[in-house]
Amino acid sequence: MAIEKLIMMNVVGKNEYVDQVIRDILLFENIQVVDAYNEIEKFRFSMSITDKHMDEIEGFSEARSGLNSKNSEEFSNKAKLLKELYDKEYKIDKNILKGDLHIEQVIKTVNDLYEETHSQHENLKRYEYELEEIKKSIQAYQFLSSANVEMERINHLENFHYAIGTFSKENISRLKRNYSRITAIVVHVGALKNEEVYVVIWPKDLEVETNRILKSLNFHKLEGIRKEYKGTPSEIVSMLKNTKEDLEKKISKIYSEIKKIKEEYREKSNYAYNVLHLYEKIYQVKKKMAFSKEYFYFSGWIPVRLKQEIKTVLSKYKEIHIMFDDEDKNQNRFPPTRLKNNWLFKPFESFLKMYGIPSYDEVDPTPFLSISYLFLFGFMFGDVGQGLVFFLVGMLLTHIKGMKSAAVLSRLGISSIVFGFLYGSVFGFETILPALWLKPFDNINTLLIVSIGIGVILLTIGYIYGMINNYKMKDYYNMILSDNGLIGLMLYFGLLLLVVALFTGNRIISLGVLGVIVVVLIAILFMKEPIIQKLSHQKEQLDGNFFVESFFEIFEILLSIFSNTLSFIRVGAFALNHVGLFVAFETLAQLIESGVGSTIVYIIGNIFIIGLEGLIVGIQALRLQYYELFNKYYIGGGEEFKAAKL
Repeated sequence: MAIEKLIMMNVVGKNEYVDQVIRDILLFENIQVVDAYNEIEKFRFSMSITDKHMDEIEGFSEARSGLNSKNSEEFSNKAKLLKELYDKEYKIDKNILKGDLHIEQVIKTVNDLYEETHSQHENLKRYEYELEEIKKSIQAYQFLSSANVEMERINHLENFHYAIGTFSKENISRLKRNYSRITAIVVHVGALKNEEVYVVIWPKDLEVETNRILKSLNFHKLEGIRKEYKGTPSEIVSMLKNTKEDLEKKISKIYSEIKKIKEEYREKSNYAYNVLHLYEKIYQVKKKMAFSKEYFYFSGWIPVRLKQEIKTVLSKYKEIHIMFDDEDKNQNRFPPTRLKNNWLFKPFESFLKMYGIPSYDEVDPTPFLSISYLFLFGFMFGDVGQGLVFFLVGMLLTHIKGMKSAAVLSRLGISSIVFGFLYGSVFGFETILPALWLKPFDNINTLLIVSIGIGVILLTIGYIYGMINNYKMKDYYNMILSDNGLIGLMLYFGLLLLVVALFTGNRIISLGVLGVIVVVLIAILFMKEPIIQKLSHQKEQLDGNFFVESFFEIFEILLSIFSNTLSFIRVGAFALNHVGLFVAFETLAQLIESGVGSTIVYIIGNIFIIGLEGLIVGIQALRLQYYELFNKYYIGGGEEFKAAKL
């Protein structure tokens, strides 16, 4: 449950086995490739200087970027055909790629398959294109079929132009309101989904004005009208339908022929498909490598815990050198961030990534985000039955549909079930189970006060997280003196105690002492910049705007302290709303003097609550995370670790 420690790995080896090394790196699936040429240019490509490494070091001077690597264009075009034929039928099989690769066999398979299917495939694409054009023409001419006129006469009018196209319903209203200013005849001939089809006829002399008006009304011309088609629209449609049938027969025949060839080559093509995919990935990795006449140079980030494992994988190659930078050198780089969380917290990483990836030196907030989000959701949506629905839907989508992000639903379901027992609620009914804690509607004040208490606890943890982040980043001044640091936390509790003392009379510290403490803390925040400059021995002069800016900054800090805390009252409000919404459906069900009718209302009510209110509560819980908590501790700005893989 942390951000995994990474280290820079540099590899130098002979060009003769570079493809095999990259294959092993891709199969390893735990290395993010870095531009090695850039590392060399910036003198960051580490290598111990020994007699053993002299040849490789001398090669640095002639190292060139892997962007210069080339592929055979002719063979690539042939390989594309294989991909088009089998792309949705094959999956990458790592077991195939772990063994010896027979490139000659792949080349032969690609060439043979190309020779046998190329002409059919080209004909197929041509026929499919023609078929789509025929369909467009049939659609267009069908709208004109009621006009028993030769299209040749219409196409060769001396003084008029015409077009057939669509207007949206909104633009039809605009069209009707402006008939008097339209420089064309507009005739309705049919409809397409949410649009109406019209024929527009206008004088050639008014071409510019008409086109401007049609453009303003978002007139979309229908494709398919061809001057080469002779006869009436009905005759043209009949002719086109015959052509369409012929094309469909030709396409079906070619599909059958290609399918037969595909079956003959299925085993060989599967192997070729996998190998070609591997070499495509190898080519992409090579673009980020550097090469000299004899050696390749590779750089990449790898988890520290896997250092020995990758050395074992690559040590089988002769004269290969694997080096790791000291972790201290990471200070001059910006390592990517790889989150490392257990099965419980892992699904909540998606919420974090929507906001931004944590920086490498930051504390991973996923555990705190997960626990607090689950707690807030369950508090607002506590119900055993409805929570069970969430749990089952989440499990179904995760394990049957393979939607990993849906695992959040199952966890939210468990939280809802737990609070459902605390509230004694099952599908909205509060008479089936006894409440282990309280009934929300019977304890409104308690619920709202507890909500504020939850906010105080979560915000306090947020302050602590923020101070830990500042400590990790060695930003000690802000850890203590900032509004989200120690002084900010002390001011937060000072104001809370002051409010409690004023409204309840409960005084842990006398009001006078408490007031002095709050004023001193505000003064420290107000003078934070001069204090930091003094402590860090800086001699920068404060400009005339300092006091104005500091005043408004303090005002914003005080306002956010109260607003962030009071925002958590919505947690209790939504818990009450959850109960109140079911009460509304329950009242409606009781008004229906029918057992079946009442049951239907209860079912509809629960569906509505689970679907709509569940979504709203989920968004509210996320809003509290993003706006109230994250601004206390979350920095972000990191780059996600993306391992090279197949």
